[in-house]
Amino acid sequence: MKRFWRKALAMASGKEQGLLRLGTEAVRRLFADEAVPLAGNIAFRTVFSIFPFLIFLTTLAGFFGNAELAEELVNWLLGVAPANIVNPIAPEIRSILTVPRTGLLSISALLTIWSAMGGVDSLRVGLNRAYDVKETRSFHWLYLMSVLFIIGAAIVLLALALLIVLAPVMIAFIRSHAPGLQGVSDLFDALRLPLAIALLMLGLTAAHKILPARRPSFRELWPGVLLTMMVWIVLSLIYSRWLADFSTFASTYSGLSGVFAAMFFLYLAALVFIFGGEVNRVLAAHRTNH
Repeated sequence: MKRFWRKALAMASGKEQGLLRLGTEAVRRLFADEAVPLAGNIAFRTVFSIFPFLIFLTTLAGFFGNAELAEELVNWLLGVAPANIVNPIAPEIRSILTVPRTGLLSISALLTIWSAMGGVDSLRVGLNRAYDVKETRSFHWLYLMSVLFIIGAAIVLLALALLIVLAPVMIAFIRSHAPGLQGVSDLFDALRLPLAIALLMLGLTAAHKILPARRPSFRELWPGVLLTMMVWIVLSLIYSRWLADFSTFASTYSGLSGVFAAMFFLYLAALVFIFGGEVNRVLAAHRTNH
């Protein structure tokens, strides 16, 4: 029995040392790939592209005949996101949604898509750095891929919005006609946060699978995607608590403190996003060597 426990402890210790080495190598490569300034670029271009993307989203919703879908979706997303992070930009986001738009193929809509492409392009560059691949695709293909990525994201979000709109109707119907199924309706209502997490997982997986110049297999990409998702959740909880109790943004940036707080969170999230790709790269190299 003692020999068994000594062997088990030795194996556990070896695995811990192996994980520590892999983690150290991923961090080293993170800085070697200049991820710190690149994360700042991603954060800026993400903020720059959020509003054009929302404009395109409302235009697409109006094209399908229900302009309120986009507003329902954004209100739902703002409801599940950390309040301290999204509150500074929430009024501006909602003001965009109040303007009806139906000209899907207008020049302004096309320019809006072009502006939103900045965020997708910065994610592509970050993943190429993380996976250590050189971009060989043509400009035209990259442009088309970014446009399709944005349109696909908008369609998925509008499909989710349709579910969000129908869910309260379904819950009210269950509560009024089948009181015995009250627990089912409560469970459905409680799935808001898990649904948001699943949506983020879908977006992360699509980004790792589609955007890099070398498309990793699902076996290669899932560790980094899962790690990114877990760290994002922990980061949002810690950062929200810090903003509520210990933040110095207000004294440093005065009236712009909320915007800078949101920007800094996006910067940290972008750094974690790149780190997920670095982890996948280190694990792939480890598997190749063994």
